[in-house]
Amino acid sequence: MGIVLTSTIDIAATPDQVWDVLSDFDSYGQWSNFSRVSGTATKGTRLSIRMPGMSFRPYVTAAVPNQELEWSATIAGERFFVGRHTFTLTPNDDGTTRLNNVETFSGISVRPFRRLFTSKEDDGYASFNRALKQRVETRPSPA
Repeated sequence: MGIVLTSTIDIAATPDQVWDVLSDFDSYGQWSNFSRVSGTATKGTRLSIRMPGMSFRPYVTAAVPNQELEWSATIAGERFFVGRHTFTLTPNDDGTTRLNNVETFSGISVRPFRRLFTSKEDDGYASFNRALKQRVETRPSPA
């Protein structure tokens, strides 16, 4: 059985404004206290991601501008461990954008680490969402 962690937030911006910040990996160091990412938001690209206590090199598995960004990493094959991180952008009727931030862990090695993945009350995913929201909402509009 896998583990699914989800964090959702509404951002006072259009999906393209959110996408511009979400997909600009080089700028993460300016606003995210949770992760640093190197690479490009292009399907098939290998990324380098650093988070507190770990680093890994997933592949971008989906990059649909203004809609979805996903990356995935495996350890010793998909049967052993897969981590899949998906960001989905959905326009709301009021002109804001809903960001759904989902991390799915699966494979035979997940069960022993279930507590590690689910033990934090205010996890990094919610923190990342709040930082992204602040960055997008305070960013100057293009001239």
